[in-house]
Amino acid sequence: MTSLHKGLMDEPPDDAEEYHLAVGDVMSSEYIAVTPDTTIDEAIDQFRTYSPKEPAQPSIYYVYVVEGADRLVGVVSLRELLSTCDGAPVSSIMKTDVVSVHEDADAVQAALDLSDLRFPAVPVVDEDQRLLGIVRTGTLVDVMEAASSEDMLRMQGMALPDSPKSEFTDIETERSSTLLEASPRQILRIRVPWLIVALGGGLLAGGIIGIFEDTLETVVILAFFIPIVMGMGGNVGTQSSTIFIRGVALGQIDKSNVFRRIVKEVSIGFLIGLIVGGLAAIAAYLWLLVLRGDSVAVEVALVVFGAIVGNSVFAALMGFLIPWLMYLIGQDPAAASNPIVTTIKDVSGLLIYFGLAAILLSELL
Repeated sequence: MTSLHKGLMDEPPDDAEEYHLAVGDVMSSEYIAVTPDTTIDEAIDQFRTYSPKEPAQPSIYYVYVVEGADRLVGVVSLRELLSTCDGAPVSSIMKTDVVSVHEDADAVQAALDLSDLRFPAVPVVDEDQRLLGIVRTGTLVDVMEAASSEDMLRMQGMALPDSPKSEFTDIETERSSTLLEASPRQILRIRVPWLIVALGGGLLAGGIIGIFEDTLETVVILAFFIPIVMGMGGNVGTQSSTIFIRGVALGQIDKSNVFRRIVKEVSIGFLIGLIVGGLAAIAAYLWLLVLRGDSVAVEVALVVFGAIVGNSVFAALMGFLIPWLMYLIGQDPAAASNPIVTTIKDVSGLLIYFGLAAILLSELL
């Protein structure tokens, strides 16, 4: 008997229930169960007389075998029933290695665990392996899509804390209605707070540029590459934080592997920096030397290369580290991560960029 239990996080954050549902919350009581000594023809009769309470429910293709206090002991498909002698007991053809899901298992993680099995439905059990209901894989996929959509909205600072938790099918409608039809005051309350954090980060980045005003006046061409350096850091940081938040939401990142994941992501950031920074440096060198005949083409190209590599590594680190710290202090990582990562990335990127310029172009400054 194979049973899937709760997700992988050791200690989920206090607000995890806002975008997580247990399998028991979305299971259905529409199923057929028999005892091991039920005959094949009796089990088939159960299918013939089955009438779902909800007409929209999909067809049922399995009969579950229980004994004692509804303890799940086997499963038989409708095809197996129809191809077996009517007088034989169900126990003679049932499969005892039943894949089941615990009622407290995270619905998103259950969807991932069952993705390769291609079962239309699986039984839901409690600690004593008692059959409580079934959950359809289509339902689990809907939960996963709703959770992913909510994560993406949270990353843009548009989390809706009052979204219903038990009626997952209404989440998307409620969220869309709130964002489109709510009063301006409600919409501003959802979207503005973290945008103010981003504004503060932009002002801080502008202050950094002001500190290096003399450098810019001496080597004006440096200003041309500021958007490139900051933009690449922003892209890498956003990718990293999105990967991390989604990984935690789906149970693929937890306390047991977070540091290994961070090291891997920093390594990926370094490789990205080498590739993109190399291309940017070549473009900068050719543009400055061939089109402008600038004598500092090599130095500026090295500054651009080093800044993109350094900023990519730091952005990748922050993209994982900031959301993880938000989890540890009990804050919503999706809503808070992007503005904070953007602010840190902008400031660090400019410091790296102008720091390298001060070193490699020292003779001109």
